[in-house]
Amino acid sequence: MSYFTPLNGLSGGAVIGLSAGALLLLSGEILGASGLVSSTILYPQKALSDPSITWKLVFISSFLVFSNSVLGQYFASDPRMEQDEHLMVVSTAGYLLGGALVGFGTRLGNGCTTGHGICGLARMSKRSLVAVIAFMLSALITANLVAPDNSMFSEMTSFLRTNEAPQLENAVLGKTVTMPVVMATMIALYNLRKATESLEEKEEKAVVDNTTTSTTTTTTSAAEEKKEEDTKSTEKPKDEIEVSRKFDSKKRIPGRRERVIIQDATGKLLPAIFAGSLFALGLALSGMVVPSKILGFLNLYLAQQGTWDPTLLMVMGGGSIFSWIAYQFVDGFGVIPNKYSISAPRGSSSFCNIPTNTKIDANLVIGGSVFGIGWGIAGLCPGPAMFLAATGTQPIIQYWWPMFIGGAFVAQKVKEMK
Repeated sequence: MSYFTPLNGLSGGAVIGLSAGALLLLSGEILGASGLVSSTILYPQKALSDPSITWKLVFISSFLVFSNSVLGQYFASDPRMEQDEHLMVVSTAGYLLGGALVGFGTRLGNGCTTGHGICGLARMSKRSLVAVIAFMLSALITANLVAPDNSMFSEMTSFLRTNEAPQLENAVLGKTVTMPVVMATMIALYNLRKATESLEEKEEKAVVDNTTTSTTTTTTSAAEEKKEEDTKSTEKPKDEIEVSRKFDSKKRIPGRRERVIIQDATGKLLPAIFAGSLFALGLALSGMVVPSKILGFLNLYLAQQGTWDPTLLMVMGGGSIFSWIAYQFVDGFGVIPNKYSISAPRGSSSFCNIPTNTKIDANLVIGGSVFGIGWGIAGLCPGPAMFLAATGTQPIIQYWWPMFIGGAFVAQKVKEMK
């Protein structure tokens, strides 16, 4: 295991877990790379105009900017890919097929290695456990079927391999991905600000109307009371009349639910920036952005050469442990009772976005398995693919991501048909 880097794997996984924990405790959201990307790309108008998901664009932007401008020059290189003939180098066809399958599988199964792996296992979700087993098994089987050393299938799967390793770092090319996302994020933030101003205008108008109505009501009440005194009316006691005339400001002031949405949206922005940057750093430190680290784990033929790399297990372990610690401070999810658990995140009104679905259905198993097949072919899941797009890896940008989006779109249509 000459390529095994356990300390890097553990430390990088811990940072990924901290990113997931920060997002959970500060904003009540779940770190799921596939969901973040597919939900914003498949519904661009909603992403730009809906305040409740503005944080997703902010998260992605901070991830891409940090990866492109800081991390790429230090971590986006893979000398093993060019040196180890026993390691698969993915071809254009491999990127196309792998991207489509990963996009379809993660959308159908509602998660990937971060959503189900790091976060789902941390909250002890049976659904996530089933999904992880499904995609790990299918990825291992697929990676070994297409491995260069598999003499039985090597000729049949040769179209998935090439001898030309891609250049992982091209900052200028990476900016062609990063800058449009940053611009979209600025538009979403502008729309959030406009929504806030519109709500403030409504509330100010309501206060004025409240004051005017209260004055009118008081004058009317006084006149009616005088009339009742004069006519000695006994229809209603005086205190009942006052109660019936009392102005109910809670019913008159509009947008109370809208105010909660705006406050939550604003409160999630800083946690999204922090968590997005941490996520990028964790992936880089762990080595998971290097294709040979993933394929070096999935390809068990490498054990014969003494070059099998189980670093991924350390990353998953470290990430899940630190994410699990975060859940111990969320009411209803902690295994260890403690006085510091909270019922609402610091920057939001509730933890309502934590998945509570316990149903293990065909979509979960099929989606996880299809994702695993795509992962085994190209060695890419959404998190590392985001990093490599930001650093300017040409085949990831040109082939893998467009097919991922297409696969996610098809999966969404399949889900809507049921």
